[in-house]
Amino acid sequence: DYIRRRHHPQVAEGDHLGLIDAVVEAQASLIARWMSVGFIHGVMNTDNMTLSGETIDYGPCAFLEAHDPNAVFSSIDTMGRYRFGAQPSIAQWNLARYAETLLPLLAPDPSTESDLIEAATERIRAFETRFRGHWLRLYRGKLGLPDALSDTATAALTDDLLAIMIAERLDHTR
Repeated sequence: DYIRRRHHPQVAEGDHLGLIDAVVEAQASLIARWMSVGFIHGVMNTDNMTLSGETIDYGPCAFLEAHDPNAVFSSIDTMGRYRFGAQPSIAQWNLARYAETLLPLLAPDPSTESDLIEAATERIRAFETRFRGHWLRLYRGKLGLPDALSDTATAALTDDLLAIMIAERLDHTR
């Protein structure tokens, strides 16, 4: 209730699925903004994400120089779990862990549990679409493309640009 009142007041009291929606939206927007400027959160585990759509514990972190989706910044991340390109999937995994904590509130009656788990799962799955929408909007702006350009066309142009940046090891922010 505190999180809802303080950070997501648009969510009705007791609407735990609505709170999951709001947190998913906040994180999708945040991660898209990070990635649009080449930010790598070195260890983006669950305790480094907040329900407000902000982040804490920025160390270790970095900004990409040469664009590389496999860039890792943390010396302890030897397997690349928190690599630049994995940030959306890590965020989604973290959000699923958050939704699991709400299961007792979502389904105090075990007979309704499976329907509510599926409803929560749908909201977590929506992260991908929400992230992609934010990411495309940001790249549309970065590239000076018209707002009316379709997501498909924006994605094609952006994917082409990023492929060139990877092949040529071009600076992400320039």
